[in-house]
Amino acid sequence: AELDLPKGPVHRLLAELNALGWVEQDAETERYRLTLKLALLGQQHLRSTGLPGVAQPILDEVAKRCRELVRLTVVQGDCLYWVASSQGAPTGLMYQPALNGQLTLHTTANGKAWLATLEDDEASRIAVKGGLGTHAVPGHLVGPKALRDVDGLIRELAQTRSRGFGLAIEEAEQGVKAIAVAVRAHDDQRVLGTMSIAGPLVRLSPDRDADLYALLLQAAGTLGLVWPRENVTVFKESQ
Repeated sequence: AELDLPKGPVHRLLAELNALGWVEQDAETERYRLTLKLALLGQQHLRSTGLPGVAQPILDEVAKRCRELVRLTVVQGDCLYWVASSQGAPTGLMYQPALNGQLTLHTTANGKAWLATLEDDEASRIAVKGGLGTHAVPGHLVGPKALRDVDGLIRELAQTRSRGFGLAIEEAEQGVKAIAVAVRAHDDQRVLGTMSIAGPLVRLSPDRDADLYALLLQAAGTLGLVWPRENVTVFKESQ
């Protein structure tokens, strides 16, 4: 119904996808759902780029030193997508969200770190496309202190450029703080993605910001040096 297609052809398409193993049908409800085949194919492609192999040790070292959650995104088109993470927090009070799909850019430190590398008009266009100024969209992270309009975003991006890192305090989720920096290719300074440290607000006091920023900046520089060239090409072409 959403695709405005006749039921017959859609049913035949689902039957073919079912035969090929891409979808499966619940015996009781007769509803269709994706199998793991697509996810496994995506994981196989990601491994083939070489990015997880070079990035994970760097993320692990940062997580070990800051004892918080460290995450990495990549830029694709007008979006950021999670690709890797490392948990350094001790058991107990731990921030461990699911890495599901693309980010809500205007409410996250990673999103702000990337948008700040763009011109204001372009950053605003992308943020509005991603939900800025609209009611909360299911699946989008919007916390109690989230930015609400373009003017607020432009002011925030100016502050992000001035201090050097993206900052989100209870903007994506209540009680959570994150800081992030852009990851740039060493040769031409193209923005490849972002890297962040996030955790409970009670642990990430302002007096830690300088140390966490220095840690992220060093790691991002290393990532820019070792980022697989094939991966840079793939993501550039996809944009």
